[in-house]
Amino acid sequence: MERQLNLPRLQEAMHRAGLTQSAVAHALKLSRASVSKWFTAKSLPRPPELLKLGRLLQLPYAELVTAAAPASEPLIAFRKRAATKTTELHLERAREMGRLLAPLVKHLPFDSFVGPSRLKNPSLDYAYLQGLVSELRNQLRLDPAGLVKFEDLIGKFIELHAVIVPVMWGQKSRHENALHIYLPESRTTWIYLNLDSRLHDFKFWMAHELGHLLSVDLLEQGNTELAEDFADAFAGALLFPEPAARKIHGGYCAAKSAAARIEVVMAAADAHVISPYSVYCEVEKYARARGLDFTGVPSGQLHAAITRFNQHYRSVSEMLFDGKMPSADHYMRVGQEAFRTPVFATLGSYLRESPKADSVISRILDVPLVDAKELRAALV
Repeated sequence: MERQLNLPRLQEAMHRAGLTQSAVAHALKLSRASVSKWFTAKSLPRPPELLKLGRLLQLPYAELVTAAAPASEPLIAFRKRAATKTTELHLERAREMGRLLAPLVKHLPFDSFVGPSRLKNPSLDYAYLQGLVSELRNQLRLDPAGLVKFEDLIGKFIELHAVIVPVMWGQKSRHENALHIYLPESRTTWIYLNLDSRLHDFKFWMAHELGHLLSVDLLEQGNTELAEDFADAFAGALLFPEPAARKIHGGYCAAKSAAARIEVVMAAADAHVISPYSVYCEVEKYARARGLDFTGVPSGQLHAAITRFNQHYRSVSEMLFDGKMPSADHYMRVGQEAFRTPVFATLGSYLRESPKADSVISRILDVPLVDAKELRAALV
């Protein structure tokens, strides 16, 4: 892999230090043109310049320089369950899924591929994120503080030609909640969403994947840590933006006890069909950003309340299939209708043109061979 400057981290550090490109050039005693080439990926600083740049911005080498993945290699982002580490084995399995998806691209019902919209310099800055989600909510014609519906997110995925792959991966800790695969050669995005997830969590993971879709440059630069942080921050801001946080902040602060503050959070989470933890975090971010009071609640008390809250929500698969295990045909038909996805028709067209063994379907969808056999029979 070729080395390149980690531009998002570099620009974030410059913004924090209040430095422009001209100021960096002056501090390093270099020409403005030389520094400009770094920011357009036309050149990489020499080792002495990298050392000075790192010292100036207080960035270690590991954050200053990153490795760019080969253009044809699938780019991967996981949304795994809490406390579950993503290993190289997980990544390679996902990359293999991406390689198997590549031949399906020509069967997609798109006249051309628009590719993901690329944000310039995605940032974790609160004002930046709020401006971004405010613009997106305007595009979706949503109330500034209102509920984001599943249809809104699905519509945005369709607009950006992202292919949703609804899967039933269970609720075991080894499973992903979502998997994002971007194929640079065709500029197609494939988003696997685990239906065996509670409704309010599922919405957050959809918004998280939309964040990845908009910040694909971070994946291309190999900056997976910032990509995950940005996708999380984007999802929280989109689903519970500043106007919503402002709306309940007063009631939260007026509450006389931790239990009462938690009740304010729970009511907002229920109204927005999102996790109470997301509401809590967004209200805290709002207060910190605006210099307002915020009294936290004991983490154990909050987590206990969230556990009770979760018990009132079923998984998406339970809602779609009435709590029963669907047949392959029923699963694909409902999945296609609910998410308006072309994935099953595309996979069927591919298999009819070029018959494949059940093991190929098993690897593409990451399902047991017995399930792949039933899916194949229904597809062809």
